[in-house]
Amino acid sequence: MPIKKRWPRDEKLYNEIQETEFLNFFEFVRHLTNCVCKGKKMKRIISCLLIVHKFPNFSLRRARGFLLLLKKFGIINTEIPCFKTLSNYREDSSLQIILDKLIDESSKPLSVIEHDFATDATGIRTNVFSSWYSLRCKKEINKRDHLTIHITTGVKSNIVTALNIETKSGRDNIIFREHVDKTVKNFDAHEFSGDGRYWCKENCKKVIGVDAKPYFKVWKNWSGKSRGCMPWKLMNSEFKDNPEEYGKHYHKRSNVESTNMSKKMLHGSAVYSRLKSARINEETLRWINHNITVLNRARCQWKIIPNFMG
Repeated sequence: MPIKKRWPRDEKLYNEIQETEFLNFFEFVRHLTNCVCKGKKMKRIISCLLIVHKFPNFSLRRARGFLLLLKKFGIINTEIPCFKTLSNYREDSSLQIILDKLIDESSKPLSVIEHDFATDATGIRTNVFSSWYSLRCKKEINKRDHLTIHITTGVKSNIVTALNIETKSGRDNIIFREHVDKTVKNFDAHEFSGDGRYWCKENCKKVIGVDAKPYFKVWKNWSGKSRGCMPWKLMNSEFKDNPEEYGKHYHKRSNVESTNMSKKMLHGSAVYSRLKSARINEETLRWINHNITVLNRARCQWKIIPNFMG
């Protein structure tokens, strides 16, 4: 049987990153929540929720038992709320404000190495089903609901700089422009890339407006005209005149697909909460944990120590 070819890697560094992930996770959680959360109670709740969602298959009852075990062995030092308290906070839509700040704060340390960014959307299945009557089939149809996850990531480290979780589709380009604004607030952006869904004049204008360059997949039906948007024409002409060079920049977006795959493998590919607000908060907590995993890699590989650790 032929040996599967793989990209060369530094085995010593890879081992260090893998072996220190859990050792450093609790330290990152403690410092990150101290930086963002106000009040001892909120720090305690958010810390427990982050630890719980590091392990995606735990119910909140079993997860509380795990938290008690961690406390017993001195790994964490905080009062453990009952599972119902954790559930109530996870269902609170106002918690999203704090979680958004945690995404923002956990991405900032990578600003020293990240200048190129990619945006993509992916689906996450839920345990909720919707039903409607189909006139064509003349019967009631049941279909599993899903969440649409929009992320923008740095293509070097896979850190998530902006996150949107939607219960419906159709806002891709609006969300992309929001992500550009969120990203340039903390990063010196040089490039933004995305697949064909982001190929539009408004997105090109937005990227050029923040002194960066757009690299989107150009549709085959482009007429060659600017249609009132010169950045749009320049980007499309660059693709047409030098597709190989354009592809070197555009294909950086492959890293955002790697980010989605990595998160699903390590932090779960489904959400289990029933309420809409709880589903969104549950998924956001897992993306914060993804960023914490990237922070551990940054500490090992690039010796980056976040300011909030000080």
